[in-house]
Amino acid sequence: MVTTPIYYVNDKPHIGHVYTSTVADIYARYKRLQNMDVFFLTGTDEHGLKVEQSAEKRQIPAQALADENSLVFQEVMKSNEISFDDFIRTTDERHTTQVQAFVEKLLKSGDVYLGKFEGWYDEGQEEYYTETKAKECNYESPISGKPMVRMEEENYYFKLSKYESKVKELLETNDSFLTPKERKNELLQRVNDGLNDVPISRTNFTWGIPMPGDEQHVIYVWIDALMNYITAIGMAQDGEEKQKYWPASIHVMAKEISWFHAVIWPAVLMALDLPLPSRVHAHGFWIREGRKMSKSLGNFVDLTVLNKFSNHYGLDGFRYYLATEGPIGAQDANFASSRVQEVYGTDLVNTFGNSTSRTTAMCVKYFDGILPEKSDDNSKIFEGYDWKSICEKEAAEAVCAYENMELNKATQAAMRIIAKVDLFITETEPFRMAKDPNERENLGAVLYQCLEALRISACILEPILPNKVKEMHAGLPLYANESDSMEKRLIWGVIKPGTTVSKLALFPRLDPLDENGEIMKEAQAPAASKKPAKKSKTKVKKVYSPETQAKIDAQGALIRSMKESGKTNDDAEVAEAVKILKELKASE
Repeated sequence: MVTTPIYYVNDKPHIGHVYTSTVADIYARYKRLQNMDVFFLTGTDEHGLKVEQSAEKRQIPAQALADENSLVFQEVMKSNEISFDDFIRTTDERHTTQVQAFVEKLLKSGDVYLGKFEGWYDEGQEEYYTETKAKECNYESPISGKPMVRMEEENYYFKLSKYESKVKELLETNDSFLTPKERKNELLQRVNDGLNDVPISRTNFTWGIPMPGDEQHVIYVWIDALMNYITAIGMAQDGEEKQKYWPASIHVMAKEISWFHAVIWPAVLMALDLPLPSRVHAHGFWIREGRKMSKSLGNFVDLTVLNKFSNHYGLDGFRYYLATEGPIGAQDANFASSRVQEVYGTDLVNTFGNSTSRTTAMCVKYFDGILPEKSDDNSKIFEGYDWKSICEKEAAEAVCAYENMELNKATQAAMRIIAKVDLFITETEPFRMAKDPNERENLGAVLYQCLEALRISACILEPILPNKVKEMHAGLPLYANESDSMEKRLIWGVIKPGTTVSKLALFPRLDPLDENGEIMKEAQAPAASKKPAKKSKTKVKKVYSPETQAKIDAQGALIRSMKESGKTNDDAEVAEAVKILKELKASE
């Protein structure tokens, strides 16, 4: 079971919602490629004071507002091809009846009791704070920065304090429960300060699920929302087949709700005597120009802008940017249109697209698009290119990266293979072999090895680029059967002699977009200053022969790939590659 948080219908969809959903979608697709029975859940959180207030302002029923906005989120999921299996709404009867059943069970066990709250309330996050904690936050929301509100209210409370030692033990001893590890350190510090019982009901609004036995109270929106993970699969219903998906393999979310998912949620599950999710992954935020995105700053990447980027670069092209540059780990990530263009151009056009295009083109040109007999001869290993070993190593690293939710490392593994393919072509010179009838067998082997390496790279990237990989499969068979697992697809030697290959052009070159998603052309560049430009010496770019230029480009791509994987100029492998690049440039 893979989940996103359910999204609050009082918000408008933006890059945060799309990013979290895309990350979860990539993980779900990866698990399906392992032939696992995946249940991918998303949905909308539709109760609470803010929804009630927004509906009153528009003079429409709260349910009508929830219906309207939930539909927007569903359309966003579909347009971004998020492969969810179920979309739950907290206004669904299947959800509300089960939430009441779970809360009633907590009442009977004594884990929920009636008490009085006096303290501070973050209206934006709908979260309560004690005096001590509110003071630490300067009485302002740590998320929105807005002032907290002083509250005095009778509520039903969940005995979070009862589970303090168990929650603390969970965080301290289970390193894989909360990732990245920095989140664990943040929450442990807060848990060590002591856990207070938390309110699970409200009386100052009516738009919510009534408290069992006391309809003056409605169930607090966070408890209501958290329970979606178990109501969607009928955990309070007898004989529901979907119960097999619990516990969840992973809850994916942004870091601001990690407290609810990694502290309060486990405690509630302990009280209900239900298994805990295997993992909570709380990624960072998207920022712009070093500042957090907010409505007041006007720097949100909203749905309109997002659609412009995904329409321009293609859904897969933009997914690739989100996967490689997004805040998947502890750090926030800066969104910049220039970087979208750079990543698309460097990785997808110049590396993956170009290598696939020229390799398939050579196969068509030299062998009429049919791989020759004996081209898969494993005894033909060209010096420095044991492709079976190279691909096995990178494929293993990619699989490990997917498991660890390090999506950028998975893409880097694929790009390292492709960069080596480019260098291999430069060094073996198949265009030269094609002129010599005696090299015909070697030419077939070179092209086979290039195509097989590119095939494995594509299979690594399939969870991120599902449409482009499908397109590639039509021109270069990537697997024997649709049902073949990723493990089987990543084994060297799937392509067989006699296979028909078509020339592929996967990623077109595109004009860049500005920060608002509008196309930038040279004619739209800022006008020159009226102040006369200073005369400068004209730099003459050195021109190399086509063969040398190709070697320089391939060597440069290899060095970039090494550095993207975390290596520096101090590493012997990088230093050697740089040395070779310098020698190439000095050779003419």
